[in-house]
Amino acid sequence: MVSTLMIYGAYGYTGEMMVHEAVSRGLNPIIAGRSKAKLAPLVEQYGLESRAFDTVDIGENLKDIDVVLNCAGPFMATAPGMVEACLLHQIHYIDITGEIPVFQYCHTQDQRAKAAGVVLCPSAGFDIVPTDCLAASLKERLPDANRIDLGFNFGTRPSIGTIKTAIEGAATGG
Repeated sequence: MVSTLMIYGAYGYTGEMMVHEAVSRGLNPIIAGRSKAKLAPLVEQYGLESRAFDTVDIGENLKDIDVVLNCAGPFMATAPGMVEACLLHQIHYIDITGEIPVFQYCHTQDQRAKAAGVVLCPSAGFDIVPTDCLAASLKERLPDANRIDLGFNFGTRPSIGTIKTAIEGAATGG
């Protein structure tokens, strides 16, 4: 069975990288975001189906979708509506956030997700899931270790979305 993937926020910094990677792996995602005009270059480049909608009014835009990858931040503005629609239509939800309130929100939806038979996986981006997997792997290989220090240097500037999220998070203490 082939699952249908939607990449929401496809024209953002990380979303566009996700689209490029998905296509390079032979996937044919449906790309989506708030702006049809911003989706157009990716539609032209890859010939992908696109859908423009806001997460406040998702409507039928998730019909025939099995997995949503949400790359559109700030995630406290996009995740709740998308998660609710995914629960309603039994669609797996993944995002790339580092926003603690989104983790907490998804956690409160755990029983509903189990009942719907779906996975809610916030923070599948570099921030949490991959680094936690690395830490678990190191602990398995070095069982006597009692401390881990991870350092990362990306050599790039943060995206506009990351800056917006940081500004919003500063108001609540991060």
